[in-house]
Amino acid sequence: MRETNRNITEIIQDMLSGDITKIRYASCEICSLSQNHEKIMELIPYQAQMMKATKNINLGGLLAPNNRFLKKAFEIMDFYKQNQYCCPCCILGEDDNPLYLIAQEYFTLIDTVYVKDRQYIDYYIVDCNRCQNRYQVEMREYHYIWWNWTLLQTK
Repeated sequence: MRETNRNITEIIQDMLSGDITKIRYASCEICSLSQNHEKIMELIPYQAQMMKATKNINLGGLLAPNNRFLKKAFEIMDFYKQNQYCCPCCILGEDDNPLYLIAQEYFTLIDTVYVKDRQYIDYYIVDCNRCQNRYQVEMREYHYIWWNWTLLQTK
């Protein structure tokens, strides 16, 4: 996901709205901010309210449940509350496109490895610009595109 540039106040209002569509969208926006310390820290004071407002809500999704975005949004906020000294690159997951993170300057592209025939990308090698951890990132798909992040080297 590309990092949202929407106002944090609007995201909080949507999370508290009770509207399934707004909650799903706002959850995705929070996930898109997983590497942005300042913006996530603005959300944390409202986490308990958001959890209460979204408890037992079903965000739909047939093949890939949309509640995964809501769960991940709360996991991101928990990470920032509890891990002040850890790099947030360790919480990246299947919905985190490395190309977007490179464009946002959280990561640097080290290498693009192609399949034998050189038509298709096999995987990317990227470095975190904060902690210099190195990852191999493969695009996968089944019913939707997702990303497999494998830590190769810590520094």
